[in-house]
Amino acid sequence: MKNERLQGRVALVTGGAGGIGLAVCRRLQAEGARIVVGDIGEERVLAAAASLGEGALGVFLDVADRQSWAAAKRAVDAQGWQVDIVVNVAGIVRDRSLAKMSDAEWSAVIDVNLRGTWLGCQSAFAWIGERGWGRIINVASTAIFGAYGQANYSAAKAGIVGLTRTAALEGAKRGILVNVVAPGIVETAILADVPDQVREGWLARMPLKRTARPEEIAAVIAFLASDDASYMTGQTLVVDGGATTGDY
Repeated sequence: MKNERLQGRVALVTGGAGGIGLAVCRRLQAEGARIVVGDIGEERVLAAAASLGEGALGVFLDVADRQSWAAAKRAVDAQGWQVDIVVNVAGIVRDRSLAKMSDAEWSAVIDVNLRGTWLGCQSAFAWIGERGWGRIINVASTAIFGAYGQANYSAAKAGIVGLTRTAALEGAKRGILVNVVAPGIVETAILADVPDQVREGWLARMPLKRTARPEEIAAVIAFLASDDASYMTGQTLVVDGGATTGDY
């Protein structure tokens, strides 16, 4: 039986043109939602929206830029849609040891990963308003527990957890539920340059002994976007194959 638990909803997904973001777009669409694909790179955005077909809109969205969010809102309004669900997936990495990290490397990651998520939450509050139903799902990472060479990334992702808890407190009276998904290692383009030896080290620490597929992360996000998660807010769901549960 077809699952249509998001029928009639409109979901905006940042970073929606590839990786986890595109998998989220596909999953939410399969469950009945209309999709707004937000990402940088006009060609990538249009290609992703075209791949989804009817009921999908592609918008250029630089998540760290407030004016870009306003432009995305105008594009959605022109379709006659109202956004109910915002999924903040967009993120970048600029890895370097703490001692050698530059101001630019720090700022770039904080701007996109943390500021971008803050602007996404703020925009969602404004767009959903007092309609009484809304969902914000923010994507963090198991880097919230610390990761060598990722001081900027870990700080941003930990910040997302704190931001989410505050947004959940403020959103509850409006019927806006705000939660976090914290994936472990996921098979995306970012992993392409990771040396095999490093990947093997990661896998050795995972009870499930494999990386995640983007679709597995999307399934958890779809749950949080639905009424099946109607009594959850301010929570962090770690989806990491058991990597943070202990030593294996």
